[in-house]
Amino acid sequence: MAVGACGAVLLTAGITGMTMWPMPGWAVPAFVSGMILTLSGTFTAAWSFHSTMMGRAMSVFETEVSAASAASSAGTVGGFFAMVNEMTRGNDDLRTGGIPATALVVSMADTGMTVNDLPMVAFELEVCRAGAAPYRVSHRETLPRLLVGAVLPGCVLAVRIDPARRERLTIDWSVPPGEGGPVIKEHLSAADLLARGLPGTATVLGTFSMNGMTAENGDPIVGFMLRVTPDGGHAPYEVRLGHRVPSAHLHRTLPGTELPVRIAAEDPEKVAVDWES
Repeated sequence: MAVGACGAVLLTAGITGMTMWPMPGWAVPAFVSGMILTLSGTFTAAWSFHSTMMGRAMSVFETEVSAASAASSAGTVGGFFAMVNEMTRGNDDLRTGGIPATALVVSMADTGMTVNDLPMVAFELEVCRAGAAPYRVSHRETLPRLLVGAVLPGCVLAVRIDPARRERLTIDWSVPPGEGGPVIKEHLSAADLLARGLPGTATVLGTFSMNGMTAENGDPIVGFMLRVTPDGGHAPYEVRLGHRVPSAHLHRTLPGTELPVRIAAEDPEKVAVDWES
């Protein structure tokens, strides 16, 4: 028992001595300094990696936008980057440097986008300018909220055209819709269509206002919705257009009336009514 007690005493003393071993004074500062250096090094490495990756991503984006801008200026690219570039760059330069013309709204659709709280509209336009044949162009532009409901298919708008790229244009909203000028596709091409167009008939489905427009000889211009049936058993189709109506034939604009027409072989939507038949 004496030996056991002595052993117990020695064991206790050993444990106590191990537990109470004094810690050097430099241990805590060294540990804290090491943790600070480790954390700062980790943060620096992470920030450097983030900056490098962001720099690469932005350089790729800027390259794509620059390429799209250059190609868009040449009229050779479309897609997302070209659309973003066109929307941000705008066509304000055409308001002073563009060629004045008119454009008939063939169709229009809401894109679901807004710019500066204005709705972005996709227009299908038929552009007419002095001394040139009319042509179609797809165009996107914001529509002033005060004109929502006033600008509709069949409406004539004043536009300004890029002299180097005729498909690039801007709408001159300072000119009220319908007052851009009396030049529309029927007035420019009716005589030619009557001479060389394909025969057919058209049923008047309805009419719409052209805001008091008149032809050069004073005849009113009426907006028509027609169901056109080409001769030869071809399937009928519908068109919307503005057409000169001699005063003596205004009674023939009522819905259900059948009219003799001539149709352009290269574009079936170009139709001229033969009022003298």
